[in-house]
Amino acid sequence: MPIREAIMAAIREFTDDSIVGRRGPEDLSKKQQLTTASWQVVSIPENAKPQESGSYIALTRNRRANIALNYYKPGMRDEMHCHPGSEHIFMVWQGELTIRGINPGEEATLKPGELVHIKAGHYYQLANETDQPTVLYQVATAPVMPTPITRRSFRRAGDTKAEDLMPARRMGWEHG
Repeated sequence: MPIREAIMAAIREFTDDSIVGRRGPEDLSKKQQLTTASWQVVSIPENAKPQESGSYIALTRNRRANIALNYYKPGMRDEMHCHPGSEHIFMVWQGELTIRGINPGEEATLKPGELVHIKAGHYYQLANETDQPTVLYQVATAPVMPTPITRRSFRRAGDTKAEDLMPARRMGWEHG
């Protein structure tokens, strides 16, 4: 297979989301109670608020790890995706989270105080299948070796709807 065809096949198979919807670095000091050369102190309750779009709320940034909140409105879910060079830990702070992977047996529903640790490069989908908001505390490690792709969705190029990946469950949603 010529190299161009191989590249196009890879693009059709996986879509790199690393730059989709991302802005430049945010000044996180406005969200922090104390910022020093060594510390970044934040309040989860003060920052756990719905976003205009998306669910990601950056809180701290460091050389080897970032801390964020994810605020999922009722019925909100992300796409099946992975982060090739970054491990992720999600702890439920409020509400309930359903997490799914692509391997058999990879589905769990987490309640406040429970967490999941996801290895780098492993696919997962986070979903709030309840009628109440879900707030997650997230730790993401920085890649040991820089990777050209920071997020990869499990979808074909052109397939952009998350609901196409996993049918809505238990909520009776209608898509049309």
